[in-house]
Amino acid sequence: MSDIDHQNYLGHGSHNQPTRAAVFTFSPDAGQQYRLTPVWGRVIALGWLLTMFALICVGASSQMIGRPVIWLDDQRWNALTLTLLVLASCFPLMATALWSLFHGPHVCYVSIIPTIILVILAAVDRHNSPGSAIVTLVLAIAGVCLVAGAFAGRYRLNNSSRATTASN
Repeated sequence: MSDIDHQNYLGHGSHNQPTRAAVFTFSPDAGQQYRLTPVWGRVIALGWLLTMFALICVGASSQMIGRPVIWLDDQRWNALTLTLLVLASCFPLMATALWSLFHGPHVCYVSIIPTIILVILAAVDRHNSPGSAIVTLVLAIAGVCLVAGAFAGRYRLNNSSRATTASN
């Protein structure tokens, strides 16, 4: 038995290359250029989770000072409506964070939705709780920065891989 046959027998031959583990994604047929790199995915996810935490802190502090934000006003809404308003305010931020963490496609466009929701919440609260509205507007500006980061964090394809992608 020669050295080459012995290496092939032991599994060290050139045709026995280790395989790379597949990364879990929600939509595997979406193009790579529409996804975030792993580092940017984590950064954007952390940004949206911190924004959600800050929004909850704004709501809690406005409740404590007696000028509640509209989505957390227990004097105005019954329990079911209040629960739905809190979910409608916080769920898009959490869902966008998870979508970017799992490298879902088009995170840069999905991130626009919670940013718009933050702007709407700031506009609605400007009369009842102007201080909270200003902080919510600052959170919306942070959301715009996260949208810009999501655009910047996408994979960059070189010219040869663009040609390959376009021909497929």
